[in-house]
Amino acid sequence: MRRSALPSQRGVALLVALLVVALATVLIAGLLDRGELAAARTRNALRQEQAQAYARGLENYAAEVLVRAQSQSAGYDANDSVWAIPLPPTPVPGGTIAAQMVDLNGRFNLNNLDPAYDTQGTWRGKFVLLLTALKLDPAIAAHIANWMDANTPASADDQFYLAQPVPYRRAGRAFAHASELRLVAGVDGDAYAALAPYVTALPEGTPININTASVPVLMTLSPNVTREMAQAIWQQGGAHYLDVDAVRQAQPALVVIEHPECFAVRSSYFRARGLITLDGLPFEFDSLIERRQGGADGGIRVLQRSRGGDD
Repeated sequence: MRRSALPSQRGVALLVALLVVALATVLIAGLLDRGELAAARTRNALRQEQAQAYARGLENYAAEVLVRAQSQSAGYDANDSVWAIPLPPTPVPGGTIAAQMVDLNGRFNLNNLDPAYDTQGTWRGKFVLLLTALKLDPAIAAHIANWMDANTPASADDQFYLAQPVPYRRAGRAFAHASELRLVAGVDGDAYAALAPYVTALPEGTPININTASVPVLMTLSPNVTREMAQAIWQQGGAHYLDVDAVRQAQPALVVIEHPECFAVRSSYFRARGLITLDGLPFEFDSLIERRQGGADGGIRVLQRSRGGDD
């Protein structure tokens, strides 16, 4: 007679079977996970390319709006100009797009403080007025000028930069982006948060648009401009001055505007921001656009592109 399998042998066979099933389950799970990861990567790459294509389309749309605004304007740019009307979230294949433009001439240009620039002394005085309006240390103006100066010998600022956990040296050039301000001596997190909404980095010599400037920036018109006067000039963001002298006429207490050449009512530099959502994935694109006066195409050109917000 044949003997039946021993109980110990049957137990080993069962363990082997369970081990095979477990290994097969792990392998299948790994393959599925790897496949899902590859699919997610492919989807994200495709959505990124799609978002970039939409961003270029929004750039072209912004250029058309700026050209139209220039042809329809009464000689000035204001917060209710055509370019200032935001594009609300609009359905597109795969998600939505939205956009808005901001007049950067309504902010103080940090590059006007460059020691290599002829009138930087005039602009430094105005920047001190802005710092005072924001209750910040006026010495920040000197630190910024030193940051851009390529010819100044070693100073206390250099010792500050070299003493940081990750040492670095001052730039010795103009700002490429206003966020570089965070590296400057004397500008801590609180100071940067206070300054960021009111400053920008543009080519040297750009004036401030009085119609789109905020109250603290308008306080740079003259040392005798109080916050109340600046608010009256601002008109709740609805200012429509035809020229700089009209500001003085509208505000009798403002006897004189110091260095009126630093101000204007037209703008040349705008930030176009595209807010794109595809499959629940957010994409944010910024473009610095220059609108030069005249020219068949309105003189539109893109100077800089960046990904993600800068505020």
